[in-house]
Amino acid sequence: MLAAPLDRVVFESATARVGAFRCSARDPRFHDSGPTEQHLVVFPRTSVWIRHVDSAAFLAEPRIVTVYNRGQEYRRIEASSDGDRSDWFAVTPEIALAIAQELDPRAAGDRERPYRVQWSTSDLDLYLRQRALFLRMERGAVEPLEAEEAVFEIVARVLERAHGVRRPPHSSMRATEAHRDLVQRARAELARDIGAQTDVTLLASRLQVSPYHLCRVFRATTGMTLHAYRLDLRCRVALERLSETRGDISRVALELGFSSHSHFTATLRRQLGITPSQVRRALGNETKAVRVDARIHPTNALSRPHPSRGFRRSSTR
Repeated sequence: MLAAPLDRVVFESATARVGAFRCSARDPRFHDSGPTEQHLVVFPRTSVWIRHVDSAAFLAEPRIVTVYNRGQEYRRIEASSDGDRSDWFAVTPEIALAIAQELDPRAAGDRERPYRVQWSTSDLDLYLRQRALFLRMERGAVEPLEAEEAVFEIVARVLERAHGVRRPPHSSMRATEAHRDLVQRARAELARDIGAQTDVTLLASRLQVSPYHLCRVFRATTGMTLHAYRLDLRCRVALERLSETRGDISRVALELGFSSHSHFTATLRRQLGITPSQVRRALGNETKAVRVDARIHPTNALSRPHPSRGFRRSSTR
């Protein structure tokens, strides 16, 4: 009888993968489940001692984020009867190297060992961010474009803390002519079909740049993530559609890339402070004023994660 898998994947794309690792302290694989097969940052939910080859053991617990290169060999030592419960965020070697070499010159060119640290601390903001993202992915409530950007950001935040680097605001990146041109072309791609389900990998491929470079440059230049920018477009087009027709709101929602009427309603309420029906009444009857909070900010978009050839399907840790 085959042993139950230790990993459960909740999101997967060509460049990012997210999953849960669960191993009882009584499982024969607890002490050694084999080398890692991806570049990972791992958020422990329980306490467990981790000892990398030729290194002293350290205690991994919810205030710590463990960091692994692909092929990393290590052993676990029991610290709690809860065993090892953790959630992990993985990126491809290309993305791992792009993130790491910005923070550590030793990582330059080393696809197999871009991460030169074993662990990092996690503040409450980072812990909350990754936990919320994981739970939304588990429900299938994250669109691929948003998911990939969020995973890149979480990995970068972990490595920054590990290296003691305080990254300057995105807006401090010097905008070159090449950067401005890239952003213009990215905006054109996003606007071409705002209802389409796409991801960073596909968008970057069309623009002939790396996914991580695209995310960094776009946010530095516009102050918004790719996902937030497209969501802003969707909301603006939604206002026009709702003012032009008395047709089914659900149809408008699906045409604009929202998964359902309820998702469309929840998004407009977060973005504008009112529902689609209230928008329609406000735009159709000026005597019934409805207050609109015009602040546009990043929020959720729902989509089921799609399979990809970017990662091998096997035990992660």
